[in-house]
Amino acid sequence: MPAVIDTETQIKQAAKKIFLRKGLAGTRLQEIADEAGMCRTALHYYFRSKEKLFETVWKDIFATKNNITDVFSENSLTMVQKMQMFATKHFEKSSSEPEMDLFLMNEFNNNPDAMMAILLSGKIENPAHLLLNDIEKAVKSGEIEGDSKQILITLLSLCIFATAGKSMLKSMLGLTEEDYAKLMQERLTYLHKFIETAFTPCDVCS
Repeated sequence: MPAVIDTETQIKQAAKKIFLRKGLAGTRLQEIADEAGMCRTALHYYFRSKEKLFETVWKDIFATKNNITDVFSENSLTMVQKMQMFATKHFEKSSSEPEMDLFLMNEFNNNPDAMMAILLSGKIENPAHLLLNDIEKAVKSGEIEGDSKQILITLLSLCIFATAGKSMLKSMLGLTEEDYAKLMQERLTYLHKFIETAFTPCDVCS
């Protein structure tokens, strides 16, 4: 028997679906009300504006989702292993919510200040700073080599682009949905191998 959810949770679940698909600017409250199976007046009783609902939905998600940056606190792992685990966790997350990467890229481009305020509202430390701090330590110790910010950008690009750029990749490479799914199944193995060789000092590689 399915669990009974309260009205506010029902609204937030419906809102998340629409926001992921259309973003803040493209979403109308009526669409969320329709998705939640209620009239717009009832939705207004809980949330007075689209912006307030957007803020509430993403505050909850950022505060409760499994933080893929937690892997960088694992002191038993090498930096390369941490980056590989980061890629694995991101891959798992994006497989279950493939719209998330493109949504975050679009919203941070369109509303950077608002999105950062939401992200940090629960006193969560900036995840990019957490990643960069660990990478800088590893570079200074000689564990990995390269410019720290470039390494971070490369890591995020490797993880995010394949899902955020899905439509473009399918069109440019002439891929069917089945072709793309197979390519993504192979991607994590490729990422692990690339991370292992791309940032390891040459004297360690040899």
